[in-house]
Amino acid sequence: MQPKSFLLCAVLFVALPAMALAEDRDFFVGLDLIGGIAGGTSSTTDGGAPFALGGVVDDVTFGTATGIGGHIGYRVDPALSAFVSYQHLRGDVSWNASFPAIGVVSDFEGKAISDMVLANVAYEVPLSEATAIRGTAGIGLSFNTLSDVVETDRGSGIFLADVAKHTEIDPAAQIGAGLRHKLASNAVLGLDASLAYSGGFETGNTRSGNLGVTDINPYKIDHVWRANLGASIRFEF
Repeated sequence: MQPKSFLLCAVLFVALPAMALAEDRDFFVGLDLIGGIAGGTSSTTDGGAPFALGGVVDDVTFGTATGIGGHIGYRVDPALSAFVSYQHLRGDVSWNASFPAIGVVSDFEGKAISDMVLANVAYEVPLSEATAIRGTAGIGLSFNTLSDVVETDRGSGIFLADVAKHTEIDPAAQIGAGLRHKLASNAVLGLDASLAYSGGFETGNTRSGNLGVTDINPYKIDHVWRANLGASIRFEF
């Protein structure tokens, strides 16, 4: 099964029971806009073609990520709710790999894409009749993809290879806090800040370029954390 197909099945599997349990005005759906930053490290010391005798990854840098998402759930009581959320985040990523045995350094640039599905709980404390503060916590899975990765020579900037795309599936978790403001009887505007652990990324195991198509040891990025800001609109039924 393709990762995106699995993702859709997971959302439906968790969301349908919530829909069945929801009562009038307790059921809600929403759309999210998300932006943020990420950070990670790498433990790779044997990346690249085997004949190069081990590429050591350093200087992992993520650009600003942007994305969209959605959520669906139900209100257990006036303060407590449960919901399933989906986030799609995309941003630039770069790193370098040094090959001490042959005395060269390669630079890598590509796209880092995360599709996260989380089961969440939220607790709201009212500040007024229309406004409340909210805390959330969620756990689930993150489908992390490195794509469009290009390798260039550090010294000359010459193109060396395109590195194969790959998707990793890792456990994920998120905590957040924000504000909710009721715009109408069934419409709520939200502003949130969150911190998420989204697991790791890994390239494919081939490269295509100056040496033709060759097998490589994948380059890995470990323990990626994301700090996000988001805005949402929620409709209650």
